[in-house]
Amino acid sequence: MSQFVIFNASKSAIHISVNQGDYFIVPAASQPSWIPAQPQAEPDFINKTVAGPGQLHLGDNSITIYPDTSGPADSGVCTLKISTEIPINSLQLYLFWKSATSVALVALQDGQPFQASIVTHDITSVTTSTSPALSGAARSAVLLQTGHQVQINM
Repeated sequence: MSQFVIFNASKSAIHISVNQGDYFIVPAASQPSWIPAQPQAEPDFINKTVAGPGQLHLGDNSITIYPDTSGPADSGVCTLKISTEIPINSLQLYLFWKSATSVALVALQDGQPFQASIVTHDITSVTTSTSPALSGAARSAVLLQTGHQVQINM
């Protein structure tokens, strides 16, 4: 079993369900420094393509999030795709909650990002880069339309 750590980078505590498992709470990020918070107990990461509800696994994973100030009816859902092609030793997941129509995650393997996922129901412009932010770095802009999720694999 590999190490798996979840961070909440939002100003509100959030409730999270991994693959339709039970919800658990991740406290709000510390303000004003915005240090991300972690849950008391992390869900299991199973380094296989099949796992039970509440467990993260290789392949497609559903991450459902809602803030402490509302309920599951106001939840947002992100999909986390973990490749079966790369060995996973230490997985970190940063979650960002704005609203049910604006949820994002960034996934890292051993501290290196491999996926960013943004769900929005609003028209939004997203700038992406797979290289460090240097002058002249190649970037692409993606226009999100109503009810879409964009995934950026790095």
